[in-house]
Parts: sequence; structure tokens; C-alpha cells
Amino acid sequence: MVTWYDKDEDVLNIQISPKKYWKSIESPEGIVIDIAKDGTVISFEIPCASRLFSGEDRKVLEAAGEPPEEITAE
Repeated sequence: MVTWYDKDEDVLNIQISPKKYWKSIESPEGIVIDIAKDGTVISFEIPCASRLFSGEDRKVLEAAGEPPEEITAE
């Protein structure tokens, strides 16, 4: 599992599988779930992460790594 937090966009990404991306599904709360063609969940993208992980829970964002270079270059 790999996590990264983009401070500029306030997005936390939790990648749980290295499988190839097929498509995304967005929940009513705005959480994006990426899935592989076989139906495996490969990642979660949580927008406005600093609102969800505040106070003591902010440790989740602090523990997450920096976004991959290919993400920040876009």
C-alpha cells in the first residue's frame, strides 16, 4: 500500500494495488474509487482531506508521502 498527500490540491491518495487502472467511480461524498478491469479496487482519492483528517487525525496526512513526480508535473 502506498499513500501520498498533495497539500496544494488537499487530496489524499491511498493506492492498495499496483494493477492497471480501468475506470473510476465517485461516491456522493466526492471520494473517487479507482478500479481494475477485474473489479479489484486499486486506490481511493479523498478530496478536501484536511477537513476529514483534522486535529489528532491529521497524523494520517503527515504520514503520507509526497505525490509522485508524474502527478505534480501535470
